[in-house]
Amino acid sequence: MDLAEDFVKFLMKWALEKCYADMKFFDERIQPGLIETMTKVANADFGRVTYTEAMKELEKNTDKFEFKPYWGCDLQSEHERYLTEKVYGKPVMVYDYPKDIKAFYMKLNADGKTVRAVDVLVPGLGELIGGSEREENLERLEKRITDMGLKVEDYWWYLDLRRFGTVPHSGFGLGFERLLLYITGMGNIRDVQPFPRTSNALKY
Repeated sequence: MDLAEDFVKFLMKWALEKCYADMKFFDERIQPGLIETMTKVANADFGRVTYTEAMKELEKNTDKFEFKPYWGCDLQSEHERYLTEKVYGKPVMVYDYPKDIKAFYMKLNADGKTVRAVDVLVPGLGELIGGSEREENLERLEKRITDMGLKVEDYWWYLDLRRFGTVPHSGFGLGFERLLLYITGMGNIRDVQPFPRTSNALKY
């Protein structure tokens, strides 16, 4: 989580320092207040709350949402933005998600109900980064695959990464197009795709 926070702050500062003329253009022509928003994120101390704590905050205001929040549901963009913009007023990391809404490879917590996953949420957008600690134990990984109704044989290639030895490890991914959307202030993610997708263009 420390690394993810530092990464987001670095990107915001880099854009503000190295691309200020572009940022000024976006601030004036696309989204007024964009530079202020980026500066706040770059200087913020990111909040850290468990999924359970976040859900308690959301459930206090169920009437404000199109999708009613409840423990066990996946967070929607409206929930993520409410947490960052209304409840905490800054970027927030939500961690320890219910195991049933996350991938089989995420490591279970001691409670048996949640996994060591984290999402980095930012005001004005929602999720920017998703990550987790991976399950490094082969037997536990196979059990998770079976418990989720998946076929173990379909994941032989992944299981071999454990079968022949590994170490405890974690990882996260930042949505590149979502980052561009956030930094430019554009209204639709289609407008920031460096390689636009077109119908029937996939060869393999």
